[in-house]
Order: sequence, then C-alpha cells, then structure tokens
Amino acid sequence: MLNMWRISWLNITQNKKRFFISLLGIILGIAFVTSMLIADKTTNDVFEYYEQMYVANADYWVLSDEHTYSEDVVTSVLTSSAVTETLLALDKQAFFELEGDQSLNQRSVRITGVNDQNSSLLKLPVIEGSLDNEGLVIPDVVANLLNKEVGDTIRFADLGEAKVSAIVEYTQLLASPSDWEGAEQKSFRIMAPLDLLRDWTGMDNELSYVRFQTNNEGEKLFQSLQEEFRNSNVYVQPVVADDRQSNDIGGLYTFFYLIAGLSMFISGFIVFNMIYTSVMERKKEFAIMKSFGYLQRSVSRLILIEVILLALIGAAIGVPIGVWLGDMFMQTLLSVFEFDMVYTLNWQIPILTAVVIGVLFPVVFSLFPIYNAGKTSVLLTLKMADQTHSSKSRYIFRAVLGAGLLIFAFIDHPVSYLAILASIILLFPFLLLGVNRIFKPILKLFFGYSGSLAAKNLTQQLNRNANTSAILAVGIAVILLLSAVIESAPEGYENEIRNTYGGDLRVTSEAAWSNQDKAKLLAYDSIANVEPLTEATPITWETIDGEKRQFSIFAVDKEGPILFDRSEKEKSYNELTKEPSILLGERAFDEWGGNVGEYIYINTPSGKQQFEVLDVVKTSNYSGYVAFMDEHHLNNEFGWANSFDMLLTLNDGYTGEQLRDQLWLDYSNHLSKVETVEDEIKSTTSALTGMNELILIMLVLIIGLASIGTANTLLMNTLERTSEIGTIRALGLTKQQVKKMIIGEGLLIGLSGVIGGIISGMVLLYVTSQSKLLAGFISFQIPLGNIILALIAGVSLSLFASWISSATASKISIISSLKEG
Repeated sequence: MLNMWRISWLNITQNKKRFFISLLGIILGIAFVTSMLIADKTTNDVFEYYEQMYVANADYWVLSDEHTYSEDVVTSVLTSSAVTETLLALDKQAFFELEGDQSLNQRSVRITGVNDQNSSLLKLPVIEGSLDNEGLVIPDVVANLLNKEVGDTIRFADLGEAKVSAIVEYTQLLASPSDWEGAEQKSFRIMAPLDLLRDWTGMDNELSYVRFQTNNEGEKLFQSLQEEFRNSNVYVQPVVADDRQSNDIGGLYTFFYLIAGLSMFISGFIVFNMIYTSVMERKKEFAIMKSFGYLQRSVSRLILIEVILLALIGAAIGVPIGVWLGDMFMQTLLSVFEFDMVYTLNWQIPILTAVVIGVLFPVVFSLFPIYNAGKTSVLLTLKMADQTHSSKSRYIFRAVLGAGLLIFAFIDHPVSYLAILASIILLFPFLLLGVNRIFKPILKLFFGYSGSLAAKNLTQQLNRNANTSAILAVGIAVILLLSAVIESAPEGYENEIRNTYGGDLRVTSEAAWSNQDKAKLLAYDSIANVEPLTEATPITWETIDGEKRQFSIFAVDKEGPILFDRSEKEKSYNELTKEPSILLGERAFDEWGGNVGEYIYINTPSGKQQFEVLDVVKTSNYSGYVAFMDEHHLNNEFGWANSFDMLLTLNDGYTGEQLRDQLWLDYSNHLSKVETVEDEIKSTTSALTGMNELILIMLVLIIGLASIGTANTLLMNTLERTSEIGTIRALGLTKQQVKKMIIGEGLLIGLSGVIGGIISGMVLLYVTSQSKLLAGFISFQIPLGNIILALIAGVSLSLFASWISSATASKISIISSLKEG
C-alpha cells in the first residue's frame, strides 16, 4: 500500500508546473470556502452576541402603553418570591449642552436611568472606568465624538451635569451615531443612575420598564401578572432575543454560500481537468498494467490516491489562508454597518467543515476520470478510433441539450438559474468558435503568423478550452448578477419605502399625541396632513414550532396612511375589520412558518390570544418583520389605545429637513425622534451600498481563480503538443513566436469567458428583473462599472496565465521533442 502512495506522489509531481498550478487552484478554492464558512459563523455569532447582551439574564419585563407608570404598579413583581432579581429603568429624552453650532436635533440624547449598573440583567462591556452607580455610562463612539474621558463632565440642557464613570463598547441599549451627520437621524444614548435622573426630571417614582429574573415559578407569576394587569396601562412580556426588526442579514448568508459554492465549482473543474488529462495521457500505461494482471479497481485506486494527495496538501495550505481571508472579510463586512461592532472569529467548526469539504470535493469532481482510468481497455487503439468517430455526435448532443435548457429563461422558478448556467456551459464550444473567427484577423494583425496558429490550435482541444472559458464565464455571470442586484436594490427599496412609509415624516413622542397636538401640527404651512400611527411594541409571539419571537403590530384603517402594498389585498384588508385577525409582513410570515388561514399565538397586553392570519403583505416597515391589525380591534380586544407616533405629509415645495429643526424646538419637552422618509431610505440602503465593494473584490478573486484554470489548461495543451511545437521550431519558428502563439490562445479563452460571462450575466439579470417574486424590486440595469472591471481583470489575468504557459512552451527542446514524436 505504501508503494501505491509513493507511485501516486511521483505521478502527480512528474510535471511540477502543472502540479503547482492545479494545487494552487485547490488551495484558493479551499481558502475561499473556509473564509465564507468562517464569515457565516462569525456574523451569526456577532448578532447573536449583541442580542444576548441586550436581553442579558432577564426573563420578563413590565412595560406600558403610556411610556411611564408608577413604581407602585409593580409592587407585586418587586415583592414576589418567584423573582430573583429586578432592574428598574426610566427613559428620558434630553439634549447635550455643547459648545458649537450643532442643531437641537443633533444634540438630542436618550438617557436611561437604572437602579443598578452592575445588574446581571444588563451587559455593559467596559472599556475604561467602572460601573459605580454614581456617574454616566457612555459608549465609546460618544466619548470619541464629544472628546470625553472617564472623570470628565457632561452637561444637559435644563437638567444638570454629571461625570463620566465608564466608557463601554457598542451595545444595542446604548447604540449611538458615530458622527454629527448620523446624529441628524438618530439620538445619542447614555446611561445614568436612576435616582440622579429622577432628581433632574422630577419624575419621582416613575418607571419606563422593569426587567426581572425568575426561578422555576416564573411561568405561574407571568400568568398571574397578565391577569393582574389586564385592562390597565401596563403589560408583561417575556424578554426575547430577537433583533430581526433592526437586522436583516439573511441575504448575507446566501451571499456567503453562493461565493463558497462558486469557488468550489471552479476549483473542482481545475482538478477534473488535470486528472482527466492525466488519465488520457496514461491510457497506454493503464493498458499495460492491466495486461500484467492489475484489476480495474487497482488502477482506479491509484488515481484516487493521487487526488487524495492533492486534496490533503491543498487543505493543509488552503485552510490557514482561509482563516486569514475570513478575518479580512469580516473587517470589511462589519465596516458597512452603522455601528462599531466587535467580533471574535468562530473558526473551529468552519475549519473542520472546510477540511472535510477540501478532501471530498476534489474526489467528487474526479470520479469520472477515476472510473475512466479503471475502464481502460487493453485494445486501446480500437477505443481511440471509436472516440474519434463519435466526436461530431457529441457536439450535436451538446448543442441540442444546451438550446433546450435555454427555455428555462422563460420559466419563473429558482431552478431556471441553474438550467441557464448549464446551458451556457453546454453551448460554449460554439461561442468559442465564434469569438475565434471574429478575433482571428486581429490576432494575425498583432501577432502575425503566431496569431493564426493560436486561432487554429484553439480548436484542437475544443471541449477542454471551451469548458475552461465557460467556467470563467459562469463566475463572471454570477458576480455580475449579484452586483447588478445590489446596485438596483436601493432603487427598489426606495420605491417600496415611499409607497408604504405612510407619509413624509414620522415623529415620535415620549407622551401620547393628543388631538390638540394634531391641530397644532396641521397649522404649519408645510404640513398637508397629519395621521396618528399606533404601534404596539414590543409584542412577543410564537412560531409554528413554538419558538418565541418579538415584533411590532401596527393599527391600520381604510382611511388612514398606507403602511403596506394594498394592491390585490383589498379583500383581506376588508376582512380585518370583521373580527380580530392580522396580516403579516413577508419576513414575519416566513419566520412564523404557518399558512394563510391558520392561527398565530400572540402575548397581547390582555393575555395570550390566537389570531387568524388573513394574508401576507409587502411592507418596508421593519423590513417586513411586522404585523397589521384593524385599529378598532387593536384598541379594544388587543388592549392598545395610545399613539406615540405621528405621520406627517408635506405640501409641495417643502422638505423634511426644513421642518425637522422646527419640530424639535416646538416639542422639545417630549419629542424623542424625528425621522424623514429619506432617513429611512438612507438607513436601509447604506449597507447595500457598502456591499458593492465586497462584490468588486469577489469579482476579481473569482476571475483570478478561473484564470488559474486557464493557465492549467494552456499548460496541458502545451505539453500535449510538445512534438508539434518542436517541429514548428525546427521549421524556423522562434521562441518569441511560440510565446505569442500560447498567449494568443490564452487571450482567446479569456475573451470568450469575459464575453460569455457578460452576456450570461445580462440574461440572468433579465430573468431576475422579470420574476414575479421580485416584481418592481429589481430593475434591468446594466452594471457598467463592474462589466468594465470584469473585462479588464478577465483579459489581464488570462494574459498572465497564458504567459506562464508560454514560458514552458518556449523552453521546449527541438531535438528532444522530435525524438519524442
């Protein structure tokens, strides 16, 4: 057995350059897979970490639909034997007192007063200072922006001042903007001792919420509290780790696995090409082995060991590189988010998975050549004759099957994408021939006779060259589709937000809006209409599998603001008024896991109830992770009466930015947030804009990986034509002309791949834009910048790959090659 491994090692390293190029392809493929697996796990851990940090060890909390309530209301919680720990909190909007020209809006800050900063019901990762329950706790972004250190004093307009006792890392509870531009849309958040905040505000005995931890009697207490608080202004809810309303990262995971799959596919092709060519070159060797008594499985085992050796070396080198790439990718990825998140690479499970994949996928892609090697007939010459005879029928079969699969371009189904890509690969020999014919005169013009030879040689191994070019095309097509989707998605999001936002501004108050407030707002010259927006939040509910989730429920009225796409939904909308029932946003519906007509269980302020899900709707609110209920039912049966938000519609000629500062001045005593529809659009699309940089990096990396396949193919073509190259050298062709010939072949393969990839990408984009599932969301927009980059990178890297092979061709000895022939 040991001899088999030694023989296999000698066989794969016989041609060192081909071995190195093939190994490089495997290494990069495994590295990409490793980095994407690490990015997937680490990203998931990052958001789960911040979810758990927000929840901490709390089991339940008591809230109110009137913003605050008296501490006396929760006496039963504070004195219950089932409660092991409590955290009392009060939220109050205030303003920094700063030297500078910052607007009132930019200086707004939400102060959260807590009775114990060291409570286990809080998770505050301290960078500097200590949680002494005497001073302010501020996030590091606020400390940097205000240029404050531990011990420095922060003043608040009309309240007072306090020293900074601790600076902490990013946490959802204290999420704050990192610059003054961001402060136009979001308030700063800091923490203070509860007694200090009460002294400043005069809100003695007032609370915004109480978090508490329970023992094994917690469920009984929860049920009794639901009954106790029924028909009051407070309600109890389980504390649930669910930030899907603020983080929609599901698409990222699809992106990770798509890139990993694409790189594995390209690397697998490189392995297949090498092993298949090696098997074809050694047919006589296998025939002789079998004539000496070797069995079919013995020959196949020999090739299998060669592949395993390649895979093991590739995994040993590729996985560590993948860990480094994963770290670089995470830094780039998290930089597109608004907040400064920290992360720890989750590499253990991804590395084990990558090693398994790294060993298995070269074997899987080599199964056909392994089987083919074992099936080698001793009567090899007869087999060769048969293969020549059947070549034309093979091309006819490829053409018919490829053309047939193109029919899927007119079928709106995810399988269509795979069918189109398969069609591209099957039809690529004909595209390569077409490109060859078009560019042959150009090659002849620049390379002379070498250009003519390059165009002629390209057809000698048409299948291999076409497959190499097709792999490059597939990589370019998929990345171009992703980039086009990311470029056009902001426009789709913008349209959806404008159609379902409900107005031009959303104004949030700490106190419920009154009819007098509404009348005062309508008196503004810039405001055309004012509509109260009732949002019950946070509300916990259960998926079909019994998992707890948390979202908001909006009240809707036929005459009120439009909060979701009502087209073809009027019947369901009218059904809402008949009995307590709900409509679910698309993302909430997917998470729920049920079907229209079934019932969803919700922990309402009036207790646990079930509501029929009438339909699923498209909405931009909380990225579709939301529900809608008739205003009357939300008020009566659900138990939610107050509106803390107002939707303002502006008259023509006015903008939200112009009105924002005036609103802060007029309602500064209770205003907590002013958000324009433009703010929402910017917030939603900013991450997508940042993702485009990642797409560009991936485009170059995928083209680079495919170019390794080009180098491998050209090298194999060169080695197979050793005798032919020696002959033309003997007839007077110089080394430089031989180099030009190989470079010309590589240029044609690269150009075909780039042209085919661009055409294929446009076809895929068209199919995507016509999909009913994405109707009006993804438009047919050509990503011109990325196409130019693909063209430059594809041609440049293909030229570099062909230059590597041309160096080998130019070193072929005339005498030894003629003797070999």
